[in-house]
Amino acid sequence: TESYLTSRGIHPQIIAYCIQHGLLFQSENGNDVIFVGYDTKGTRRYAALRSMTTDYKGEATGSDKHFSFALPACVENPAVHLCECAIDVMSYATLCKLDGIDWRRHNLLSLAGVYQPKKKMEESKLPVALTRFLDDHPHVKTVYLHLDNDTAGRLAAKAIMAVMPEGYRVENKPPPRGKDVND
Repeated sequence: TESYLTSRGIHPQIIAYCIQHGLLFQSENGNDVIFVGYDTKGTRRYAALRSMTTDYKGEATGSDKHFSFALPACVENPAVHLCECAIDVMSYATLCKLDGIDWRRHNLLSLAGVYQPKKKMEESKLPVALTRFLDDHPHVKTVYLHLDNDTAGRLAAKAIMAVMPEGYRVENKPPPRGKDVND
């Protein structure tokens, strides 16, 4: 798990933090990384699986996307940085660390994938992971979108911006190059 994530550019200290806090595991068969999401009581509620040997990506049976993988801030921070997947969240934390920014002071949230918005953007719904995070962190009033530079990511960003409730500020900050934050 550690060598796979390091090969993806994730900083070893971020990997160690995630392992230490039960956010990251290796599957029993040794082929998958498991990214875990918790509710506010500390109960595991979500698990994303990512093969280290194939292109397989999935979720554990019974996973609840309301509680997707997140790295909540260690201080009260009024913003959340939103990525499509757990590796992108860890990549964003790595980029912060490399820039000398304390990544632990930022709320980082994975959407556990993006969704197909409605044809009329204003009829779309917020992703459930974001809705739950905002409900659990009422002090958060700014959302930074770091979604992929592909059709699905760009459409999801437009939809989120269109349906975000009043009182929130949304900034679309896609990766400056490459497909996603990990690139």
